[in-house]
Amino acid sequence: MLPCDDYEAITFNGKTVQHLNATNAEPQNVQQLLGNYSSIDKHGENRSRTFNYGENRISFTYDVQTYVTRFTLTNGQWPVVIQGNTVKIGDTVNSLKQSFGNDLIIGESQYVSYSFVAFGCNEKDTGVNLKIDPNTNTITEIVYFVSP
Repeated sequence: MLPCDDYEAITFNGKTVQHLNATNAEPQNVQQLLGNYSSIDKHGENRSRTFNYGENRISFTYDVQTYVTRFTLTNGQWPVVIQGNTVKIGDTVNSLKQSFGNDLIIGESQYVSYSFVAFGCNEKDTGVNLKIDPNTNTITEIVYFVSP
């Protein structure tokens, strides 16, 4: 777990979740902040939107309040910075341990076929998971999420 202040400071391509939330999921605001998206998917009677940037995706809900619900990175196009350490697709478990220390816990579950590292703060139902391919020990996916 991270201190919540450190969690709030995580950046995706140089932008915090607060920057992303400030776009109100308006296409022109998202584009101004992150650049040209390749497509937009609308879900649930226009209560959520996913902006696709090639393989990377950012999803918002905007039913009552607009906020980012999920950010999925599957290529190294956008780095993520956690506690001042840059993390990207293709990084190894060894590089993570160098950045975050040997106390870094690599999780495994009987329900998924991959290992993972989870970051979050105790006060919120949010997190960042790093999906790790157990065969190569490299990060294959980075996901920020807000649990309903």
